[in-house]
Amino acid sequence: MFRETGYKHPKKTYGKLIENRGSQVSFSFLGQDVVKILGKRGIKMKEDWKAKNTPLKMKIAKAVAKYLPDLEVHAAGFTTIDVTNKGIDKAYGINQIHEHLFVPIKNMLFVGDAIFPGGNDYAVVKTGVGYMPVKNPEDTKRIIRQLLVCH
Repeated sequence: MFRETGYKHPKKTYGKLIENRGSQVSFSFLGQDVVKILGKRGIKMKEDWKAKNTPLKMKIAKAVAKYLPDLEVHAAGFTTIDVTNKGIDKAYGINQIHEHLFVPIKNMLFVGDAIFPGGNDYAVVKTGVGYMPVKNPEDTKRIIRQLLVCH
């Protein structure tokens, strides 16, 4: 599949490339620990990789989906492809919070970096939950701080 899409692995990666996260399996082009190991430099690497390679990531995700027709494949975040069981996505999570914790969806706010068609966060749009797109962890921290001050 990598050959058919023209993808070539980077010479240096950081941490596992494939990780079983319990509810999903994730493939990370730079490694799961790039930010943990490199900090801000790792964030910059991910941003640069995304800017240069998003069309390639989408092409690879589409190729993976072809080989795994009974599963869902999402181009996630900046540098990851996630594979889950069908129906297990961020919308499922929002609905589980509503059902089990009795939080009205109108009282929730979702923050994500891939709220675009094909992104792993995009599924929340169909739930009607309020959402805010972010570009990086600093954006997320800023939003959380603003919410804490307001409440």
